[in-house]
Amino acid sequence: QHRRRLLGTMKTGRDMRAAWSGAREEFSPRPGMVPHPALRTAAAFTLIEIMIVVGIIAIVMTVAIPAFVSAQNKRPMRAATEGLMEACATARAQAILRGTLVELRIRPQDYTFDVTPAGQAGNSSGSDARPDPKVGEGHAVFHVRLPEEIGIEELAINFQLLKEAEAVAVRFHPNGTSDEFTVVLRSLHGELRKVSLDPVTGKATYDVMR
Repeated sequence: QHRRRLLGTMKTGRDMRAAWSGAREEFSPRPGMVPHPALRTAAAFTLIEIMIVVGIIAIVMTVAIPAFVSAQNKRPMRAATEGLMEACATARAQAILRGTLVELRIRPQDYTFDVTPAGQAGNSSGSDARPDPKVGEGHAVFHVRLPEEIGIEELAINFQLLKEAEAVAVRFHPNGTSDEFTVVLRSLHGELRKVSLDPVTGKATYDVMR
C-alpha cells in the first residue's frame, strides 16, 4: 500500500510538470506572433504627451525671450553709465592722491572720456572748459569710450552747454572739489541717463530720466 501511494505521488508530480510545460508553451509567443497590446510595455510618448511638452516649451519661451531681449538692450546703457561714473571717481581719487589738478577730458564727437593729470600746465585759472588738447602731462590714466548704441544728448560744464565742442575738460582739485558737470546719455532704445558732479564733493551721481 505504501508503494502504491508512492507511485501515485510520482505520477501526480509528472502530470503537474507536464501541465506546467504545456501552459508555458501555450502562452509563449511563437515566431512571427505579435503580443497582445495589453501585454506590451509602452516604448514611446503619445501624441498628447508630446503636445503638452511643446505647449510648455512655448509658454516658457514666450515669457523668457522678451525678458532676455530687454536685458540685452539695457547692457550698453549700463556699461556707459558705469564707465562714466568710474571715470569721475578715478579723476577725483587721482587729484587727491597726487595733490595736483586732474582733468576728465571729453571729446563729445568721439564719445571718449580720458582721465589725465594736468600737472603744472593745468593750473590755468578761470572757468574755461575748452583747454588746448595738448595741455597736460601726456598719457591718460583711465579711458572710456561710449558704446556705439549710446550718444550724448546734453553736455554742460560750469553751466556752459558744450555738446558741440571738439574737446572739453572737467577739473578735479586736490581738495576733493570739482567743476560743475552734467551729461545726459541717450540710447537707441530711448533710455535717458543723467550723470552729474557735485562741485563741493566732486562725487558723481546718476539719475534715470527715462
